[in-house]
Amino acid sequence: MKHIFVEIFRAIMSAEQDNSLFNNRKGGVSMKKWLTICAAVILVFTMAACGNKNTNNGNNPTNSPSNAPETTPSADNGTPEQITLKFFSALADRSNGMGKIEQAIIDSYMQENPNVKIEVEALQDEPYKAKAKVYASTESLPDIIQSWGQPSFIKPLIDSGMLLELNPSDFESSGFIAGSTDGFSQDGKLYGLPRNTDFLVLYYNKKLFDDNGIAVPATVADLVEVSKQFRAKGINPITTNAMEGWSLPIWFEYAQQRTSGDFNKIDAVLNGEGTFSGNADFLAAAQSILDLADAKAFADGFLTADYGTSRNLFGQGQAAMYVMGNWEAGLATDENFPAEFRDNVGAISYPTSDKGKASDLAAWFGGGYSISKSTKHPEEAVKFMQYFFKPENWAKQLWQTGSGTPAQKFDEFLTGEESALQKGLVDVFGSTTSASNTPFHDLGTDEYKTKVMEAHQKLFGKAISPEDFLKELDAAVALLP
Repeated sequence: MKHIFVEIFRAIMSAEQDNSLFNNRKGGVSMKKWLTICAAVILVFTMAACGNKNTNNGNNPTNSPSNAPETTPSADNGTPEQITLKFFSALADRSNGMGKIEQAIIDSYMQENPNVKIEVEALQDEPYKAKAKVYASTESLPDIIQSWGQPSFIKPLIDSGMLLELNPSDFESSGFIAGSTDGFSQDGKLYGLPRNTDFLVLYYNKKLFDDNGIAVPATVADLVEVSKQFRAKGINPITTNAMEGWSLPIWFEYAQQRTSGDFNKIDAVLNGEGTFSGNADFLAAAQSILDLADAKAFADGFLTADYGTSRNLFGQGQAAMYVMGNWEAGLATDENFPAEFRDNVGAISYPTSDKGKASDLAAWFGGGYSISKSTKHPEEAVKFMQYFFKPENWAKQLWQTGSGTPAQKFDEFLTGEESALQKGLVDVFGSTTSASNTPFHDLGTDEYKTKVMEAHQKLFGKAISPEDFLKELDAAVALLP
């Protein structure tokens, strides 16, 4: 899977039509090819800036998705059957970003198909996953659910026969990036569709840095010193959603890569090749996290801050930096935040070391959707998913609202009016020379993942030594089947 991300922009920007939608690419990618990919990204972006001045402004895209397929009359009297689909989402905020787009497409589909009612239940990530377990225990999932292309989430549902097998040919026109559906597939069969291409970055408030005469951190050592400087001025240095815990193992993935120069070391341990304990690279990575904790880099009360709280802390100018994914490109357009913040939010790759470069990126394919095998309306559910993933619906709106990066080709939707934050994120991703997935999240049982996240919360909270942290990781690995 490591190779997928070095092929992404080739798939996005290529005009070739012979790449199979669900092609599983193998093999490595040379530096020469990387330079070609990056050049293509820059070229397409430049062409969009020069040649698409008549397209919609990137912050005000057309919000009406394309026409839906015609409804099928019932066999009895020609009147379309009244259908209700239950849609279970982890996009809790329906007024901003991805949640707003998701709801807009649902509303548009219902308007164009008045015989279909889509009932939405939306929760934040961790409550969502807890409720999904409840549904799964009753063997009665909602008709359409948010799923993640990680074995720890989707494999139990597939193995239990709870997800509908999808026909790849039904989505050939959606333009999915080659390899993006791999995590949603098993034994050559497709059980879900990806929504995003994700990578973790460091957002920063330019004005806070400028007003306080502090330089944006370029290295891991800089990040520690910058954190001390902001803390001395009474400003929270860094925020993230530590209460929910899932961002911390990805952050540690950066720490160990910057220490060792290799994104494969965690994967190796999870594959039974060695342990975390006694490994100098992992010990140094854990110590680097403690160095940040000792510098009081983490925002006050960060261990009890959920996603919304940490995002709001940054957006309201109460924290200088924010460790989060590229889907937060909408920070630059979210009117819940002051214009002073929106005009001054930037993003960089995680700070470097002498072994880990800014072009070494923690990247993966994000959440997506699956259909319950028990749905009473499989044809309508598939038809809605076809509508949702028409490029002019999800991919276009996701990009043009600055809400994230699609798992579909989107070069035709570049407007030349992208926000500075969007352009910065494209620069970060376009320069990638090596990438991880999310190894701690990709494998294992729920018990394993819980133990992993708890260990990270203890480390970031200075409640455990680096040595004991690594022992807890090994104990979690021992739970793997």
